[in-house]
Amino acid sequence: MRRISLRSSSTRISISNGKTLHGAQQLRPRWKRCVSLVDEQLGEALGQEFVRRAFSPDMKKSTLEMTQYIEAAMRQDIQQLSWMSPETKKHALEKLDTIVNKIGYPNKWRDYSSVQVKPDDFLGNEIRATVFESKRQLAKIGKPVDRDEWGMTPPTVNAYYNPQMNDINFPAGVLEPPLYDPKMDDAPNYGNTGSTIGHELTHGFDDQGRQFDAKGNLKDWWTDKDAQEFNKRAECVVNQYGQYVTVDDLKINSKLTEGEDVADLGGTILAYAAWKAATKNEQLHDIQGFTPDQRFFIGLAQWACENRRPEDLRVRTLTDPHSPGKYRINGVVVNMPEFQEAFSCKAGQPMVKENRCRVW
Repeated sequence: MRRISLRSSSTRISISNGKTLHGAQQLRPRWKRCVSLVDEQLGEALGQEFVRRAFSPDMKKSTLEMTQYIEAAMRQDIQQLSWMSPETKKHALEKLDTIVNKIGYPNKWRDYSSVQVKPDDFLGNEIRATVFESKRQLAKIGKPVDRDEWGMTPPTVNAYYNPQMNDINFPAGVLEPPLYDPKMDDAPNYGNTGSTIGHELTHGFDDQGRQFDAKGNLKDWWTDKDAQEFNKRAECVVNQYGQYVTVDDLKINSKLTEGEDVADLGGTILAYAAWKAATKNEQLHDIQGFTPDQRFFIGLAQWACENRRPEDLRVRTLTDPHSPGKYRINGVVVNMPEFQEAFSCKAGQPMVKENRCRVW
């Protein structure tokens, strides 16, 4: 899972729990809770209207092109890996070539016509929507897997990789400003959305995703030596993030966050390479006083703008497989010489790491 951790069902969390565990001072506004509930229960109906208003065919086309550039960058990266044997590379490329890209919204919208919605019956609406979803799930038993089905609704600001489906999924909600902005130049868009795409792609080859083959089966397709080489490089990331303090004296549980940290680093490296390939024939220029490379990394940093209360950080440090946003940026760019060059960082400065980590 990429950027924003899977949202909890906030309409069902009491203010007492939210205040104690996460430091919330009050319930969210009623309209936000209502929208969240509709998204949970009639998500693709809401999503169909959201896409009609906010996600044009041109946006879908441009993000698909970006995805293809990033996949090409990963293909080149795998082919050039010095630590991976030809046998394992063959399986890795087969898996990469089989990945399905789901962009924006499902190919077929879910039919909610059997759900009766009454403007003056809140409880009844919730019961009927819940019964509909229960029946829909039970009806899957004994039938072939629907590979077109999505695990997130179109308005969701998130993305995911499904190892058993071997697909990457980017709802329309995560492909909107201020994350992806078609009016902006490619540099910040590749830094932001491109690194999200690269992140999900890398999940297919992280500590967990690498255990599944091209068909989504739990199968070891690595030679013993290659697996050891992967683990050695991933351990570099684990050791790095395990030194970061989140709040008080709590440090990141870097074994828990390993997959996300590896995907953050690998995804950003892939996005940078893809951006260079996509713009190789363009004459790039400074904008608002920043060079194109600087704008790439500024775009990367902007997805992680966040402000969390200490209570929330404590809970997340113990339970969240994602590192705090600050370290999902700083922990990545200290491993990239391109960042140091873009901002003229010198040896000994905080954003220069002597022993850089890299897996993919």
